[in-house]
Amino acid sequence: MSLKRPHQPPRLSDLIALVDNVPLSFPQDDTTYYRLLLSPDPRPHGFIHPSTIARMPWPASFAVDHTARSVTLCAAPAGTSLSEHANAAFQNAVDDAIAADVFPVLAGRHSEHFRVPGARGFVQVERYAASLFGIAARGAHLTGYVEDPVGGGLRIWVARRSASLFMFPGMLDSTVAGGVKAADTPLSCILAESLEEASLPSSILPRIRPAGVITALTRDAAAGHVHGEVLHVYDLAMAPGEVPAPGDDEVAEFVLMDCAEVRRRMLAGEFKPNVCSVLVDFMVRRGIVTPETEGEGEYVEICTRLRRRLPMPTESDMPLDANQVMI
Repeated sequence: MSLKRPHQPPRLSDLIALVDNVPLSFPQDDTTYYRLLLSPDPRPHGFIHPSTIARMPWPASFAVDHTARSVTLCAAPAGTSLSEHANAAFQNAVDDAIAADVFPVLAGRHSEHFRVPGARGFVQVERYAASLFGIAARGAHLTGYVEDPVGGGLRIWVARRSASLFMFPGMLDSTVAGGVKAADTPLSCILAESLEEASLPSSILPRIRPAGVITALTRDAAAGHVHGEVLHVYDLAMAPGEVPAPGDDEVAEFVLMDCAEVRRRMLAGEFKPNVCSVLVDFMVRRGIVTPETEGEGEYVEICTRLRRRLPMPTESDMPLDANQVMI
């Protein structure tokens, strides 16, 4: 990972721009991508690269229109719900793509399901395929921190990812983080990942503080895929003797770092890219990153880049059934 601006020292806003790297004018200024439509909903729920259009084994329930540059999931047959129809259609496409080994991002295997936010029903797509369809993926991150009672500073528990992981092996990560499964809430994701990754019990629940949402629109430099990210962020004040420990094979170790070290190692490219946005946001909220430390212009850039309006919906435009999961 390298930051731009080669003749100037890297800035925190450069870290955010590595992930939120699609112009704010997208998709108005970019006719490359095909809109993903879930009929009869006219809103695009994703943006699909032409290479995916050409290689995806589309089931008959999808209609590809090259003139309108759209891929439309046809309306559900009479007596069939949107959820049943859409989930079967997406699964058929993914199953056939995995069987034919069409896309490297699928890694030749199935993955857990992510929800398609904003759909008019409970629609889900396998996690590895989310970027192929260009949807907005939900994630949840917990920052565990320790306050220094003497110096008044903060230290953050940083996880190191296992060297055997498929994505970003060996890189530094949030204290706890995970993709939000289709049927889960962000908080339930944090509780499950806290136990699995960090051996933190469910008794931490009363101390977990929701701290907002970070949004980004990411374009993969190699494949060209564009997808949205919705990261729910949480804070956990931890006692000095409260130490997370790896609970599964996804985390190699936990390291307690002061904020200056976290900043230095972020700028050195040691952190998983989207984690930098989470930690910068934490430092803004805790008054560690300020207009005085960064300069007013850079501070404004940081704060505005952390939360952009996504071009795909995150909320249904119609009333949802009480049993359906919200974002």
